Amino acid sequence: MPAQISYVDVGSGDWQWAETYVYAMATYTVACPADRRIQVGMGIMAFGEPRGEKIRFSGEKEITVIGAGALYFRVDDGLGPCKVGFVQGKATLIGSHWDF
Repeated sequence: MPAQISYVDVGSGDWQWAETYVYAMATYTVACPADRRIQVGMGIMAFGEPRGEKIRFSGEKEITVIGAGALYFRVDDGLGPCKVGFVQGKATLIGSHWDF
């Protein structure tokens, strides 16, 4: 079964939450129209911005997340609101040690 694509309408200005994650490691493909520029931020939100990696992109981009946090998006080209899509790819769950 193919992965579910999610969409978010990102307004101008501040970071907008899209999805929370908890993985040892996971990949996502993020996308916006090729003539627009968006920033994706990863990690925990503190002091008004994500504290993990931040990447500018146009079109389609594969990103990697580690640990617990969330995906956040914001418009980076000053052209107003923009529709952004994202879909999760590979994911590795955080393992447990069973003591029996």
